[in-house]
Amino acid sequence: AIDEKVKAKTYFIKSLTADAESLMAQAKTPKLRAQAKRVYEAVRYSDPMSNAALVEAEEQLGREFEHFAELVRAGDDAAAEDAAAELLVTIDRRNKKCKLLK
Repeated sequence: AIDEKVKAKTYFIKSLTADAESLMAQAKTPKLRAQAKRVYEAVRYSDPMSNAALVEAEEQLGREFEHFAELVRAGDDAAAEDAAAELLVTIDRRNKKCKLLK
């Protein structure tokens, strides 16, 4: 039962990490690949534990990641760079909130 609770609480970040890793392979240019790698590293080293207080931050994170992924797949270097910067700020904000909850 404890394993199931942990699995459910860590699902969001683990899923996002897998998506970010897959996105690196889809990047068409070295610049896009570098942006995707920065996002992947930030997600990968994020605290995996979720919390009810983080729902809003994680929903925003999911939306921003999807937007970033679309730009990477479209090959839009400049817009992807801006989206990656926003995404990194959102990841950092989520991690800080997560830390406060411990």
